[in-house]
Amino acid sequence: MATYRGGSVNRSDVIKHINKSKYKKLSNDEKLTTIQKLAARKIVYDYVQELILDKKINNETKKLLNDEMLKQVLDHLVKNFSVSDSVLDFIYRSESVKYVIQDIVVTHRLTISSNHDRSRKQAYDRASIIRNRIDSNNLTFNEAVSIYADHPVVKIENAIMGPLRYGKLPKEINDIIWQSKPGDIYGPLETKFGYHVLNIVERKQGSSSVDTNRKKSLHKEIMNGKYQLLDYYTDSYAEEWFEMFDIELFIDNIDTLWQHAEAADLFVVPDGVSLLRLHETGYGAPLARIKDQMLTIDWFIEQAQQHGKFKQSNFVKAYFLYNTLKDLLRRYGAIMWYDINDQFDKQKTLQRVQLKQEKLLYKRYVAQEMKIDSMLIEKVILNRLALRYDIQVRKDLTLD
Repeated sequence: MATYRGGSVNRSDVIKHINKSKYKKLSNDEKLTTIQKLAARKIVYDYVQELILDKKINNETKKLLNDEMLKQVLDHLVKNFSVSDSVLDFIYRSESVKYVIQDIVVTHRLTISSNHDRSRKQAYDRASIIRNRIDSNNLTFNEAVSIYADHPVVKIENAIMGPLRYGKLPKEINDIIWQSKPGDIYGPLETKFGYHVLNIVERKQGSSSVDTNRKKSLHKEIMNGKYQLLDYYTDSYAEEWFEMFDIELFIDNIDTLWQHAEAADLFVVPDGVSLLRLHETGYGAPLARIKDQMLTIDWFIEQAQQHGKFKQSNFVKAYFLYNTLKDLLRRYGAIMWYDINDQFDKQKTLQRVQLKQEKLLYKRYVAQEMKIDSMLIEKVILNRLALRYDIQVRKDLTLD
């Protein structure tokens, strides 16, 4: 349909951008403009390094590819997600039972709520001491609450929670509690809230009447994300990728980075600390590794600009920094898994992403030229590209 220096626009390029029947309805002048514009998009894509001044655009085009690959991985996982009858039976039975528990939570700097300035290891050690003193009959659970509970309100309420319905707590605790009996002690158990030491106080059995439709609706709720089973399923795959590609997070170093960020006064009220400014801490220790490659904060900042909306990330707590870095590594692991997996149509993916990249680059180029010269309009910019790269549109503009 057209040629330009170093490339061409063929029939399939046109059909990808515009419906064939819609194209046929265009006048000859409209067809000419359409094909010229498609050629211009391809030119900007092919010559991006010499045409677009802002080299950060490379991160945005890479982001389009990464996001598409991740979407396909997640779609694949969800498509293959299934719920066994035994799981449905367990949740179905659990819904008729309520528990009253006592919960001592030891927080640290990397938990979602931090009442004390502790490292993760210090929190674990404290929770272990609590559990050991209870097990050795050195003190009762009530006494442990009065001595070790971090929050005053927890002490006042004697750390009592409940009666609780199944699904209200993190899954790693839900499943343990709903297989327990009064008097059982558990912990330390780690969640996003910290390290838990639990006492099962009371089990209340509710109505066990049979609802024949409940399991069907329960299955639908689980597939839509309820009870955290879908999250747990995808998380387990992320753990497999970490093991497969020998990926490890250095949690203590992330904790230290956060302390450096606070010391460097990078915290801006009310937004917190920007991920893109963390290199200003001067902290150069590795935060993670992939095999023998050590990953510093500069690596994570680069990745943040090539995935999702991570470059906009701000943190008011170390917990959110830790989880963002972990999510970036999970994304990276998912894409590494995509690359070695033959079940994805990678050629089709690249074609689909290239169309998006062409549109993005052309839009940015036009905006750039208009910013340089406010008198320019898109048609003039298009004509200049046509002259510079010798766009030649064939006279016969039919698709047949």
